Amino acid sequence: MVLVALALATLLPMPTSAGLSPQASVTLSPGNILIVRSDQNSLQNVVVEGNISAASYSKGPYPSANFTLASDTSQQYARSHSLQYILNMTFSNGLSSYSVFVETKDPADASNAQVTSYYVSSGELDLTITAVFQPGPPTGPNAPVGLGSFYDWLTQFGGAFPLWVKILYSILGIQFAFVGYRWIKFEDERRRLEGHMPPLDRGNKLYIWTDIAFRGLLTGFSITLVVMIGEVLVTLIAQNLLLVNVSFLSLFDFFSLFFVVVLAALLYLAKEGLDRFLDLKPMMED
Repeated sequence: MVLVALALATLLPMPTSAGLSPQASVTLSPGNILIVRSDQNSLQNVVVEGNISAASYSKGPYPSANFTLASDTSQQYARSHSLQYILNMTFSNGLSSYSVFVETKDPADASNAQVTSYYVSSGELDLTITAVFQPGPPTGPNAPVGLGSFYDWLTQFGGAFPLWVKILYSILGIQFAFVGYRWIKFEDERRRLEGHMPPLDRGNKLYIWTDIAFRGLLTGFSITLVVMIGEVLVTLIAQNLLLVNVSFLSLFDFFSLFFVVVLAALLYLAKEGLDRFLDLKPMMED
């Protein structure tokens, strides 16, 4: 029996402590500080990957209980660009237990926020942390304005109009632009061939294009107003005379009407100014 027990003991593996390799990610503002601390001097090694010239971090000696990482806010690059760092950290406290805490600190209000924590009964902990310092949107008078911000503003502004209004004005804009270009080209060539009237110069063409844009907006406004009033009338007739409850997609939009009125008024004033003050209205045959 003793020989059998010894043979089984040699075949069965001895209990070992398996290493842990968790991963964590955290997003910080440029002024925040990433803190990784342990309740024991268990931090054995740290490898930092990233643009270390734009960051400040603790460099030992090891073993240690704390590690901090922060972006260098004295550099304009660190304040305006996203910075990513990968921390490969090794913890070990022999056969004793220890805990590891990942936190962020905001120096503005001296507040700490815990991201995650780990408890290790014994053995090694290989922790990988991905830290991203993400600057907020630029604000203030010195904020750079580029094509990206203009596109975002244009997208938000276009979202204020209903889809059917945008489709209507797109079709009218293409139609009026095509017809206006053909008419201007025909009129200019006719004047050059017949010689009765002077050809159109750039000022005359500017006046004509302003008039075309004004007429296009006026046409679009009339169509949208008729459609909106028509929907209201159909709904009222169906509910009050036919006693039928109908539900339509609401086509009424006061903002689009108001915007077109303001824009058309500005174009009309510009057209009149080109005519009265600059005398750019072309002479036309009776």
